[in-house]
Amino acid sequence: MHHCKHILMKSLIFWFLTFSALYLRCVSSENLNSVLCIKSERDALLQFKADLIDGAGRLSSWSGYNKDCCKWAGVVCNNITGHVQELHLGGPNDGPYDTDAESEEASKQMFGGDLNPSLMSLKQLSYLDLSCNDFGGIPIPSFLASIQSLRYLNLSMSQFDGQIPHQLGNLTMLRVLDLRYGVWQSVFPVKNLHWLSSLNMLQRLDLSGYDLSSERDWLQVMNRFPSLLELRLSSCSLSQLPRHLNTINLTSLSILDLSFNSFDTSFMPGWIFNLTSLVSLDLTNCLLHKLVPGVVADFQKLTSLRVLHVSGNDVMNHSSVLKGIPSLRNLVSLDLSTCYLTKPILNDLRNMSSLVSLDLSNNKINETLPTSLVNLCNLRYVELQSNHLSGSISELLENLCECKTSKLESIGFWGNYLVGYLPEKLGRLQNLINFDLGFNFLTGEIPESIGTLPNLETLVLNENSISGAIPDSIGQLSALKRLDLSHNQLTGSLPNSFGNLRNLTFFSVYNNMLNGSVTTHHFTNLTSLDTLRAENNKLTLHPSVENWVPPFQLTVLRIGSWDIGPRFPSWLKFQGNLTELDISNANISDTMPDWFWTTFSGIGFLNMSHNRIQGKLTRDLGFLAPNALLDLSDNYFEGPLPASFNRPDIDFVDLSTNHLSGSLDRFLCTKVQESRLLKVLNLANNNLSGVIPDCWVNWDSLAVLNIENNRLSGGIPESVGELSSLRSLNMRRNNLAGKLPLSVMSSKSLLIVDLADNKLTGVIVTRNWRRPTSLKLLSLRSNKLEGEFPNELCRLTSIQILDLASNNISGSIPKCFHNFSIMSGKQSSSPIILYDEFVQTQVLGSASLVTKGRESSYSSILYLVTTLDLSGNRFSGHIPNELMDLEGLRYLNLSRNQLTGRIPENIGDMRLLESLDLSSNMLQGGIPSSISNLTFLNWLNVSYNSLIGRIPTSTQMQSFSASSFVGNKLCGAPLQEVCGKDTHVDKTKGEVNSDDDENEVDWVLIISLVIGFFVGFWLVVGPLAVRKAWRITYFRILDKVWETCHAKC
Repeated sequence: MHHCKHILMKSLIFWFLTFSALYLRCVSSENLNSVLCIKSERDALLQFKADLIDGAGRLSSWSGYNKDCCKWAGVVCNNITGHVQELHLGGPNDGPYDTDAESEEASKQMFGGDLNPSLMSLKQLSYLDLSCNDFGGIPIPSFLASIQSLRYLNLSMSQFDGQIPHQLGNLTMLRVLDLRYGVWQSVFPVKNLHWLSSLNMLQRLDLSGYDLSSERDWLQVMNRFPSLLELRLSSCSLSQLPRHLNTINLTSLSILDLSFNSFDTSFMPGWIFNLTSLVSLDLTNCLLHKLVPGVVADFQKLTSLRVLHVSGNDVMNHSSVLKGIPSLRNLVSLDLSTCYLTKPILNDLRNMSSLVSLDLSNNKINETLPTSLVNLCNLRYVELQSNHLSGSISELLENLCECKTSKLESIGFWGNYLVGYLPEKLGRLQNLINFDLGFNFLTGEIPESIGTLPNLETLVLNENSISGAIPDSIGQLSALKRLDLSHNQLTGSLPNSFGNLRNLTFFSVYNNMLNGSVTTHHFTNLTSLDTLRAENNKLTLHPSVENWVPPFQLTVLRIGSWDIGPRFPSWLKFQGNLTELDISNANISDTMPDWFWTTFSGIGFLNMSHNRIQGKLTRDLGFLAPNALLDLSDNYFEGPLPASFNRPDIDFVDLSTNHLSGSLDRFLCTKVQESRLLKVLNLANNNLSGVIPDCWVNWDSLAVLNIENNRLSGGIPESVGELSSLRSLNMRRNNLAGKLPLSVMSSKSLLIVDLADNKLTGVIVTRNWRRPTSLKLLSLRSNKLEGEFPNELCRLTSIQILDLASNNISGSIPKCFHNFSIMSGKQSSSPIILYDEFVQTQVLGSASLVTKGRESSYSSILYLVTTLDLSGNRFSGHIPNELMDLEGLRYLNLSRNQLTGRIPENIGDMRLLESLDLSSNMLQGGIPSSISNLTFLNWLNVSYNSLIGRIPTSTQMQSFSASSFVGNKLCGAPLQEVCGKDTHVDKTKGEVNSDDDENEVDWVLIISLVIGFFVGFWLVVGPLAVRKAWRITYFRILDKVWETCHAKC
């Protein structure tokens, strides 16, 4: 009985205590809501706010009217004491942002100003986050080191400048210190890291963006923190990465980020593979090339690893390194981009089913796309662009669509060799955000199912062979921001549903075969459109509303080859933000409106060429941005060349093929004291006259000068050839006289010199040439040059086109052509790029050449042309055999000279020859049989020489016109003259043997006649002398014939 009472008493006490505790908890909870912050701390916060710049009003709740600072935005207090413990004042994330508007809004949300020391009054502050703000370069305040209670300090990405105060080492309670300045840069040098040694409790440290190059023992300093879980030293200019670490104290380290440090050692250290607690390892762009001798890169030890980013380290291409990657079965993110991988690897990853992100882009992986990738159904991001992958993309996409829970958000196969088509099943990838298959060999059409991808933001299919029409379902992609279908074979018109793409910012469909009408309806809802590139299609745009105001504000508009004329499009006046405008070949036949010159303020690319725009160029170019490109060529502009167009900061001016007149003085010689940045000046095909002024001293940046086909006269100033950046000089078809400037002929920078069709006299000056020049094209044809071919021209080792035709040059053809490395085939040619510094354009070399008997213009394929034209001069002597060494020559013209001797027997060695003209010389002998080896020959002229014999037989030779052989003593097809039986081609000598020499005595014929005479004589006289009866009969017959003849007479 006593025992039962004892148990009952204990039970009553237990329940009493339990209910009491619950009551007290409830009471205390109610009181918590009534706890106010401490007044001194509230005042400290108000002082702190007073020195901040808060443009967005984020701290509007911090006011004297709101007594409880614990309820202020970003403030966290202790629930019992009311002390401020945490300040969450971080700004918006550091981007990147999709639009300028988003970036501007983020800037407004950032705090600025100064940090008031009043924070020191917050005695129990343990958490301070001021990250992602903009404090305008003020130093990190040292007073923060006085807040001894701090456990978390985050000042990252807030534009603090200067040194890290070493007093921060006094914050011995710190667990987290994040001072990240930024990535891709190392700004402020840190003299040493020893101030960190007292932070024994540190768990997270981020000093990314600070210059630690002088801290050679940084690893030893970090190795003193056994509690360290996360270490980030990205972009710290670290140069030393020790190969060995005797004692590893970083046993708890789970995150190591050493990315974007160019380590001098270039060795992958072995101690990294002993950090077995690593969950994330980032060695991006550390320039690691080799393994430490004797150390095995054993990734298999890192069994906990979930993130491995080693982009930009070609050590990963070692077989011993790669083989350990597939064993990391827990890996979630793998980045091996730009590691110079060449070996197949995709199939080895088939069992890494945990992978969410795979990036193997920018390598040289030569592999057929394996279907085993379909095993990776957890993939969200797969980036394989810029490799050598081949095979069909169709089957892989179809199989990926079969994943029961497909999570794919990004597919990047840009820049490979993939074939196939886009399957209709593509619409099953409902989570797809980014789809990039540009620069491949895809065919077929864009499937209608593309419109069922509700989250798709980027669709890039450029540089393929996709055909058909743009599907109408494209308008259902409500989230689409970027659409690139350029460089395909798309046909049809722009679908009406295109106007539904409300979020579209970038649209590119240039270089297709679209046609039809584009209406204002197509643009009604495109309020976010920023870039429209649709040039080189046959589309028309004629707004139905006369004063149409587009709903967008474009920065890039390129609609060259559209029909938007004949009136100048007035709706352009509402596009004042344009930086690029292309309305070339747009059927505009109008004058330039006045508003055009004042609407824009920063155009960097303006192309209105190939229209019929009229008027005078009288306005200045204030609307162009610095380094702008201006192309007004092929129009009807008239009047003098305006001095206002001579802006010193413009890069490119093309006013060719207009009706401009007057002299060059006002344009070239205005403000001669100012240096010019102009790199390309094209004034060709106008009516400019006068002399070329000597005002070139400040045009040092000029790379291309073209003033061909004008009426300029006088001499060429020596200062033109002294322009150190000049790569192309074209003064063709003017009335220039005088001698060739030595400065032009000896220029070290010039690649193209075209002075043809002028009245230049004298000899080709080459004195003082001490080393080869860079000339690739030299055309001096149709002048009045004389003298002999200078041997110094043989130093033009890079020459591809040498045209000296139609002058008075005499002497023999030199034998030094083996020095011409491109013509001889010893060196391959490359595009003659004269100007490639402006991002929107590339100026290729161009020239007018006489080939195959007619003049043609070459530009994009100019680098493939190799020509030697010495025709129309007074060269004499033999054709040198050394000329046949030019096995890379395609066009050879030696016609209309005084050459003698035979055509070289080994002419068939010039196997790339397409055109050969030896006409109107004094060549003798036959046509060598080796000429039949010239399988590319499609133009031949050997007329009007002294050639004899049979024309060699080949497919090419018999296909030429008979006019190619007239004026010789040749026979055989295609001529009508039939060769005699004794006329043949000597296969051993390559010459024709017949009665070559009419004066040579034919002893065989004489002997045959003598023998015939004696045989005939004795056949008749012999029998008469032997038999008397035959003599009597013979004389009776003669008497009877005589009597008959006498009677008739």
